[in-house]
Amino acid sequence: MGDTNGGYIFYGTKGTLMGNYAIPPVLLPTSRMKEVTLPSPSIPRIPGAQDGHYTEWVDACFLGYGKKQLSSPFEFAGPVTEAVLMGNLAIRSYQLQKVAANGNISYPGRQKLLWDAKNMKITNFDEANAFVKRDYRAPWSL
Repeated sequence: MGDTNGGYIFYGTKGTLMGNYAIPPVLLPTSRMKEVTLPSPSIPRIPGAQDGHYTEWVDACFLGYGKKQLSSPFEFAGPVTEAVLMGNLAIRSYQLQKVAANGNISYPGRQKLLWDAKNMKITNFDEANAFVKRDYRAPWSL
């Protein structure tokens, strides 16, 4: 993908697009690059590629709260992270098994999970909440 940091490949009906954060996207086969002009990025890029995110965050910490505009502020990154973690809850819940007295196995977590963000819990499948928060052994706590 251009370097050792991985990247992405999008397969489409008209071709394949490959790239990563540090290099512009490339159409495959590469002969297609002569046929198509790619638009310039609409999102401003951070100098330093992937390491630039770390540098931007550290700079913001040194300057203090609210004194540096971040490319991915917590107001945006927080809900995105919450959505990704909700996907993890769905996967973990999907695998939960319940064994009946007759030995039959069911999978009660294979359903749409309803998330209450304010109270940080699943409202329609309580077993999934075991993956949201944990009980810490004494004397540890948060």
